Amino acid sequence: MKTDTLLISLAMLLLVLAAGVTSQGSNQEIFLWFNANAGVLPDAFWANMTFVADTLFAVAVIAIVASRYPHIFNSGFVLLIIGALFVHGLKNLLEIPRPPAVLDADVFKVIGPVVKNHAFPSGHSFTALATAGLLALNMRSIGGTIALLVIALVAAISRAAVGAHWPLDILVGSAAGLIFALIAQKLTDEIWWLQGKGLERFAAGLMTITCITMLFHDSRYPDTRILTVAAAVIALLSLASYWRQTVATLRK
Repeated sequence: MKTDTLLISLAMLLLVLAAGVTSQGSNQEIFLWFNANAGVLPDAFWANMTFVADTLFAVAVIAIVASRYPHIFNSGFVLLIIGALFVHGLKNLLEIPRPPAVLDADVFKVIGPVVKNHAFPSGHSFTALATAGLLALNMRSIGGTIALLVIALVAAISRAAVGAHWPLDILVGSAAGLIFALIAQKLTDEIWWLQGKGLERFAAGLMTITCITMLFHDSRYPDTRILTVAAAVIALLSLASYWRQTVATLRK
């Protein structure tokens, strides 16, 4: 199966599940069930998986891979821009409340910050699946692709475990992330000025600055500091290698 077919199939499955949740009116019921049963795993696990779905972590991962395969700087940059416009535009347009704004605090568990607004769609879920989808489109290993998608899906459902999102937010956000990964790759492949070295180096520069800020970032989720710093350091080391090669090329 081609990777794009796999991503489209998974996105359609997620949307079918979202339609089922909507038709059954079971959004709150599923949230409460999962949030309660997620406690079998430690809070630190869910907190770190939620950070895996954070935009900063996505930038670090894209930077690490793109430092070896520079064309991914271009498609990654396009994905981050169009994804941010879609997610934040829809969040502000719909203004759907999150679980802490609807449910009593004693009926579910919150790990990390309490956020009450802009539920739909889940930006973290979008980011996790969009990043995994984009990297999968540039991989040749089906095993690696499946592993990426599984990790991304766990990161997405962590948003219910930490009490931040409804299942519907997660399902639609995840599906949209996969679709936007395909769109970003298609745009980059077909629009010549999105393929240039200028955009590549501009994106690499922005990602370098972002990864530096990660060193001082407080995710507000418990026990995520080690993951945050580790991701930033690995990304910066990878970017340093990219910049050395770039400077050497420019000097020739």
